[in-house]
Amino acid sequence: MTTTDIDERSTVGAAGGNARLADSGEPAGGRRPSDRRPSGGRTSSGRPSDGRPDQRRPVTRRDAASRRDAAAKRREARRRLDGLRDNATATVMRRVLAILISLFLGVAVFQVFAPRLGAPIDAAWHDRHAGAILIGACAAVGVFVALTIASASRSGVELLHRVGIHSTPENRAVLAAGSWFAAAALGVHFSAAAFNPVPGGQWVVAVVLGGGLALAVFCLHRIAVHDHAYRTFNLAALTLAAGAIASMSLTGTGSWWALNFSTLGTTDDAAAFSFNAGAVLSGLAMVLLARALTSGLAAPRFGASVVGIRVLRVFIVLLGLCLAGVGLVPIDTATAVHNGFALGAAVCFAVPALSLRLLVPAAPRRLVALSIGFVVVEACAMVFYDGLHVFSLTVFEIVAFSLIFIWLIALTVMSREPGTIKATASDAAGAALAALQVAQRSVSRKVKVLHVEFPAILAEERVPDGTELEHVPKARGVPR
Repeated sequence: MTTTDIDERSTVGAAGGNARLADSGEPAGGRRPSDRRPSGGRTSSGRPSDGRPDQRRPVTRRDAASRRDAAAKRREARRRLDGLRDNATATVMRRVLAILISLFLGVAVFQVFAPRLGAPIDAAWHDRHAGAILIGACAAVGVFVALTIASASRSGVELLHRVGIHSTPENRAVLAAGSWFAAAALGVHFSAAAFNPVPGGQWVVAVVLGGGLALAVFCLHRIAVHDHAYRTFNLAALTLAAGAIASMSLTGTGSWWALNFSTLGTTDDAAAFSFNAGAVLSGLAMVLLARALTSGLAAPRFGASVVGIRVLRVFIVLLGLCLAGVGLVPIDTATAVHNGFALGAAVCFAVPALSLRLLVPAAPRRLVALSIGFVVVEACAMVFYDGLHVFSLTVFEIVAFSLIFIWLIALTVMSREPGTIKATASDAAGAALAALQVAQRSVSRKVKVLHVEFPAILAEERVPDGTELEHVPKARGVPR
């Protein structure tokens, strides 16, 4: 047999095998149907393998704009939900701070009427001591009631109306102003010797200082009483003042104002505890309120970036921590650390105040000008104290911390929209509803909501056309 015969037989056998495969239903080429490339596949160039053009709809400007709008709505909903959480936190803080302020001022009022040290202990001493305790307790209760009414939320005001107490922004402002006037008058009383060079002495200073402070608080509280951040931070500032006043009434350091304000926290007794506790609690309140204080500047109309708002909040948190550090580390314990906290508080105030325009490009001009003005005043006070020796360190500390608290109050009040400050607390419910609607719409874009027809017996209970339920996306192919 030749080689040619072998090749011919191999060819005929292969042909016969292919024919048998064809008869059995398999392709003659040896490939199964499952091995074939599907008709809808794509080539390396990205086009379909069957030659048809791509049917995907290109992304248009309208789609990009809708995504940006949806992202903006989600950010706004998140901001409002954060505001609701801050409101709940502030409600608890207001009750705690009101109790502490009433205790501090009650102690100070007790010290005003208590018998002096060294007086003979007799029946008159006991009677006067009992009377001082009663007056101090009544003063504490009165301060607590006044601050509770002045800082009450909408639900609290409605509760007061139910029990027959009529509350308006004006009388609530009167109560807040009266609390600050009492605090200023007590502070002047317990440091009366420092005002002997002033014509008229402590009485003139008490009337001028207390009256001016009360007038400022009244005007501000009347228009900003519905802002929970302002109401809470007002109590935080009063906590620092009340703790210092209680310490003034209890301290035995003598002319502490000739040294520095921190001397009140160095005696390791009830006086030092009052001063240090007031500083620590006020600083912690500032830390917890950092987001609420800057929520107005986070509004889209001010054009602030997320980084800018976070930087501003970080500085406020550091400022509160430095204030708490002043109380945690008395000046006689670690002088360098105490002074470092005090200097850090001044820096954490000056840096965001001077860079407010950079952090919040469209911040209110009056707020920017006020921030720069406060830093200039603090710098001038530093020159008068350290360079010219016009007044003591105590006066400089009072000026510096007063500017810090006033600036933070201005930060939260002046950044609100014109109609927001006078709005009622019912806006919180509207914010929650808007946030839930945005969340529902974002979920409904991803999940197909099937509308099931109710039985005929419930047909009369359908929601009429034109309501918000009609805006829910409907699944395709489901009959109405």
